[in-house]
Amino acid sequence: MRVLLIEDDNALGALLRRRLGGESMVVDWVRRLEDARGACREFAYDVVILDRGLPDGDGLDLVGTLRASAGKPRILVLTARGATRERISGLDAGADDYLGKPFDPDELAARCRALGRRPAILPEETIIIANISLNQSLRSVSVAGTKLTLPRRELLILECLIRNKGRVVPRERLLEQVYGFDDEIESNGLETNISRLRKTLRVAGGQVEIRVVRGIGYFIRATPAGSAR
Repeated sequence: MRVLLIEDDNALGALLRRRLGGESMVVDWVRRLEDARGACREFAYDVVILDRGLPDGDGLDLVGTLRASAGKPRILVLTARGATRERISGLDAGADDYLGKPFDPDELAARCRALGRRPAILPEETIIIANISLNQSLRSVSVAGTKLTLPRRELLILECLIRNKGRVVPRERLLEQVYGFDDEIESNGLETNISRLRKTLRVAGGQVEIRVVRGIGYFIRATPAGSAR
């Protein structure tokens, strides 16, 4: 899940980025409406966390842009303006959820997970390819019924490939799914993660293979039992 966090408080922004990153979410953090508009032109987001009191305006002014952007993200308004009339105005403006400050970061993470599970974003609860299943609500992967624990980036890669099974996923799209725009992308970092993922799936008995289409991207497909690589 890719999240755009629009928050001008440095301490809070850093806290939320760490907390949501611990949920295997890719979090892009900006502090101004202008930067948020630029991010939405470049990337498709699943969830946007939107502060209202920003240096260059009211965050609600961005709702129309978000609704028209790629991916049609769910919008969670996060603000100190927590009075009932403020919540109503935020929801009427097009927000999907509204959380007043102060708040519990664990509750915010739970609300993001809930927004990400809504049918408009995740139409299938579980996606299966060969003997591998991806539960999109729990964000868990199992091989032949046994849960598979993966490092964060390898999980994000596998999720993206499984959700696009039968199609080649461009390398650039995988990078967008795995790295935030503030993350340092190591040389051949994506290829290294995919190599480790292949090995983990092979050891676990996964009957799939991840193939490369040189110059374009990667795809996942089922293989006969015992021949996954």
